[in-house]
Amino acid sequence: MVRIILNKKGFTLIELTTAIVIVSILSVMAGMGLVQIANGYAFARKNAVAAQQAQIALARVAKELTGIEVISSAAVTSITYKRVGTSEQSHTLAWTSADQPLTLDGDTLLDKVQSFSLTYRNTYDAAAAPSYSSSTAVIELTFQIKVYNDTLLTFVQRVAI
Repeated sequence: MVRIILNKKGFTLIELTTAIVIVSILSVMAGMGLVQIANGYAFARKNAVAAQQAQIALARVAKELTGIEVISSAAVTSITYKRVGTSEQSHTLAWTSADQPLTLDGDTLLDKVQSFSLTYRNTYDAAAAPSYSSSTAVIELTFQIKVYNDTLLTFVQRVAI
């Protein structure tokens, strides 16, 4: 004898397809969110490393400039000087153009420098002088570096000489 089952428990094909589509859409949205989180983490990490390197370079240059005994030439993007204790040896801090390194005696201090300038002041709060003079007491260093996703970070420090 054949038994006919009239109990229709289960899901129809349309219900299964709708559930799969909804789960797929939610999965794509969650995946895009995870990608954004990962990109944000990479951005922050790479920028933090670049900022740390720039801070180290800035500290090194500040230390160099605080020990200046004689300045033989000074321009907006370079300075040649002699430090206390190294009376015979000249040192040069220089930058040439965008995307070039900032160098000290030919050694690279920092890569991918977009802009660099030295500003000379007679006192800490005085207006910037057009060039170095014997009355210059403060040198202001300003540089921008290119970091992750071509973002520019600017660093400024004033050094008493």
